[in-house]
Amino acid sequence: MNKPNFFIVGTPKAGTTSLYHYLEEHPEIFMSPIKETNYFSYAEINQQDLYYDVEHVSTIEEYLAQFAGVSNEKAIGEASVSYLFYPSVPLKLKQFNPDARIIMVLRNPVDRAFSHYLMDHRLGFVNLPLDKIVNEENRDKLTNLYYQQYISLGYYYEQIKRYLDAFGSEQVKVFLYEDVVSNIDGVVSEIYSFLQVDDNYKPGTDQKHNVFLAPKNSLIGKLYTSKAFRTIARKLFSEKLQNAVKNRFFVKEKKPSLDQDLKNTMHSLFHDDILKTADLLNKDLSHWLK
Repeated sequence: MNKPNFFIVGTPKAGTTSLYHYLEEHPEIFMSPIKETNYFSYAEINQQDLYYDVEHVSTIEEYLAQFAGVSNEKAIGEASVSYLFYPSVPLKLKQFNPDARIIMVLRNPVDRAFSHYLMDHRLGFVNLPLDKIVNEENRDKLTNLYYQQYISLGYYYEQIKRYLDAFGSEQVKVFLYEDVVSNIDGVVSEIYSFLQVDDNYKPGTDQKHNVFLAPKNSLIGKLYTSKAFRTIARKLFSEKLQNAVKNRFFVKEKKPSLDQDLKNTMHSLFHDDILKTADLLNKDLSHWLK
């Protein structure tokens, strides 16, 4: 029976999509065809009725079928960014494979939150202004989930500690998003080494994945925010064709900027957790506090 021996667990909007593809290219690595199976977080996501229209794998039979194509690959993995946040997942992974290796990428929580919000807004999942969510105005079920996705996901200390407690520091590798951006070849090589595969292999890191795109016109934007439209497109078109369509009807634009007062508010929310995370990882995160 083939089963994964490593997991990319998050965090969202920190370059994990690109890492998935760069690892998938390596001849000694097998990645699940569904990038985010969310199998080990399915119960929590389902219980919350989280609003994303992502593809879930809900049974062990479906999950193991993801790895039926493994031949002689040494490293077998998947990349579900929901795994970092939900408290029950680390022990589930430990019980499933106690020798598994864990990879996570952390991003400045303010930048991560804003990027996550922009993505959700572009996809039509959220229409509330970000400041209303951050300041916890008009709370209801959806705004509670919005707060979770944009703020709670950025409190890294407890999330990381759960994995370190479960697996130990030798089996957990933590990267910073800024290193992924500035030195992707070095990060990928380090991951290859961590997974004990040939770290001299060079993937196509010039190909960027999941970059910020804006629709060319309002009609394209309206179609893109339709959950039904995206579901049909995923079923009819391969990922390669979906990307070709995006490149045809979407353009790269400069991201909007975050209001300075709101940025200051968010920095104050994350300040203490950043300091604790820095101590836990013995990493200098002072640049996140500026």
